[in-house]
Amino acid sequence: MDSRSESNVDPTSWMFPIQVLLGTIRHGEVEACSISKVPDKLSKPNKDAYVPQVVSIGPYHRGSQNDLLLMMEQPKWNYMLSLLGRSLFQAEQQNRGGKTEDGPTMVRECGETILGIEYIVRASYGGNVLSERHELAKLMLLDGCFLLEFLHRLHENKEALKGRAGDNGDYDDDPVFESLDKVLSVLSDLLLLENQVPFIVLKKLYRKLFPVPDLLEQDHRVATLAMEALGYPSFVPTSGAAHLLHLVYLSIVNQEDRKKTRPVCQELERCATRLRARGVTIRPGGRSNMNQFGDIFNFEINFDHGVLEIPPLRIKKLTEVMWRNMIAWEQSRIVTSCKLTSYALFFKGLICCTHDIELLKRVGIIVNESGKKNEDLRKLFENLCEGVDQMDWSYSEVCGKLNSHTGTRTLRKRSIVTWHQCRRIIAIIVYYWKNWYHVLIKEHIPTVWKLIGVLAAVALLGLTIAQTYYSAKSSK
Repeated sequence: MDSRSESNVDPTSWMFPIQVLLGTIRHGEVEACSISKVPDKLSKPNKDAYVPQVVSIGPYHRGSQNDLLLMMEQPKWNYMLSLLGRSLFQAEQQNRGGKTEDGPTMVRECGETILGIEYIVRASYGGNVLSERHELAKLMLLDGCFLLEFLHRLHENKEALKGRAGDNGDYDDDPVFESLDKVLSVLSDLLLLENQVPFIVLKKLYRKLFPVPDLLEQDHRVATLAMEALGYPSFVPTSGAAHLLHLVYLSIVNQEDRKKTRPVCQELERCATRLRARGVTIRPGGRSNMNQFGDIFNFEINFDHGVLEIPPLRIKKLTEVMWRNMIAWEQSRIVTSCKLTSYALFFKGLICCTHDIELLKRVGIIVNESGKKNEDLRKLFENLCEGVDQMDWSYSEVCGKLNSHTGTRTLRKRSIVTWHQCRRIIAIIVYYWKNWYHVLIKEHIPTVWKLIGVLAAVALLGLTIAQTYYSAKSSK
């Protein structure tokens, strides 16, 4: 869609979103509807995993009354100012003795650049962003500059943050880098599906702020900066990334190993304890990839000659949020494989109670670095895929072999399964007892006087029954 047709479109018209999407649907640097709202059926088990807690990016959570989000608005402007300082310093270094642009001029040019891709930005949000064009451009400019400066600071402070949660490196007045926990909280928000800006915004801003004499047609400088800052391999194909979450997804999931999708089902029929009862040896296999900030999943699960090898799964502070939002990303795309969804479904089949969590932790399959309790981990794997519609065939062959495996140790199998079932029943009883107890305390005995009243009523009931019993006995 050319500029003449754009100027003739009324932004208040009901046709506006349609024209936006049609005008950008085959654009080489944008994926239409790539930043979408997470459906309620996916977010229901843990709504907080899809909503920013510290910093808001993009239009979806703009104007939220969350105090922490409001407090981060001022630091975002400071980050933008710092990024402009980086740009001016580089320009001075490259043009010693020559004329360089000043800050206000640079800001105005960046704003005009964003206005020039307004339709692409709107298409990324499905054409449903109703913000006025200059307001939308201001939002993209501020959040885009914040993201770029954050990635720069993260890259510069990676070593300072290692093992020293209270060291914020060279940024003593930076509220984001005041501690490792705060950095991880911000990172967690930046990997939410609803909390993204189109990647083309970052690329356009970077090209304007940090120009190079001979710019290649495929400019991957922002992708390389992001991958190095987050600790992911920078040599993976990152072209075509729609946003930061998608970029991380591309570095985790091998796009060459894409499987066809199909309707979701639970393929693995036996949990870890039942598999062990059938003579299956479960042990860690492959390599556990380390990453200071994010997660690198190893999907190479194999079963051969009675041995099930699963690469260690490290559960860290960011793991649940990142995993859930990547599953939401998979479920929102037709042409994307569902590797992480199928991986989560495999673990859901492998775990039916805390007994399985204990077994997998003991053999080194689950490495819990998050501090979560076993029951919390069980709930995580149980509802991680709640509401999903599509999966792929990544683990169909492995699950088929495990389901048909018979084993030979009959006596041991019976004792293990019996003990496993007893523990499950006990866990269910304890769960419901706790729930009933909390309901009783909260709704029926909220004060000491009501407790005394209930106890008095129980005592009176007991005395009445006893009196009735003895009266009936004496009458005989």
